[in-house]
Amino acid sequence: MDDIKRKLNTQYDNIAIYTSGFYADPEDELGTHDKLMDTLKSLTMNQHADTPFSLQIMTTNGEINVMPLGLLNLDELKEYETSRRQKDGLNSDSDGIPLLIQFAAHTDKAKVEREVIGTTQDLFADFNGQFVKIWDVIKGYLRTNQNILVGIERDLITDSKDVQEEYYNKFQTMKPEEREKNLGFPLKDAELEHFSVYMADMHEVQAIVLSAGSFSQNEILGENMFNQVMNDSVLRSTLFWVLDNTFYEILYYFIEKYKTAPEMGDKIEKRLHHLKKMMIINMRNDAFERAQKQMENPKTKFDINNYYTDIFIPIAEQLSAEIDKFKN
Repeated sequence: MDDIKRKLNTQYDNIAIYTSGFYADPEDELGTHDKLMDTLKSLTMNQHADTPFSLQIMTTNGEINVMPLGLLNLDELKEYETSRRQKDGLNSDSDGIPLLIQFAAHTDKAKVEREVIGTTQDLFADFNGQFVKIWDVIKGYLRTNQNILVGIERDLITDSKDVQEEYYNKFQTMKPEEREKNLGFPLKDAELEHFSVYMADMHEVQAIVLSAGSFSQNEILGENMFNQVMNDSVLRSTLFWVLDNTFYEILYYFIEKYKTAPEMGDKIEKRLHHLKKMMIINMRNDAFERAQKQMENPKTKFDINNYYTDIFIPIAEQLSAEIDKFKN
């Protein structure tokens, strides 16, 4: 039997890798299922079973990859082959290339999760049967990703309670005229609770925005000019992936915080989910228009934090205003 590592090395040497990818909307599991099916079906219809390929599914807090085992590290394939031979014996007649699905969470100290589902040859020979198995694994990783997102939101919500208390105590000790002088508008005692909650929410939103800005500055912009980023397909796609992620992190902050509100939580959650589709479209259009203006004036200094702040603070204010409608 041919050594799989040697076979893969021979096949993939100096051969272009077939790549594809898409973003997994956390609100649309069916859409992700259909995109995955269409992408893999296109692969099997237009390529061969020994074609090196990599499918990347970007999620809110990580990425899922579908590819032949050993595509990025041939030693992984050698280890897999050794393990399989120990289990099945030296005369195992399978020389197909294992199909790997892995999930890498973008969180500190997260371990890469991975699972082998048959071989690439199996996918081409029995697409429908193998797709069911592949989707089952990916669906599990999507749930893991969603749990990570919700966990992040709950940490922010916990912090917001402390921040809200600080704001409340600060303004409570002020006289009405002192509050007006500091804020620029009058704030009655009866409004302290509502205003301090609002300020705490905006504090957490700003933390989300600054985190996105820091990532973008370090991982996307770096020493590049903004025009260079927008003219590079990979960097541009990454930028818009960060924009989508930031939107969802803000959206789910408000959903997770207010969905348990007495008597109105269910209505708030339903309303925010309903608004999501149009709001994310508007966000993308706004982000693109701002990017276009920056590209038309390349000498103008670009500040990624201001870019994100101008896009997302109005979104957070809109979400907050929608929630207030249920309180009044």
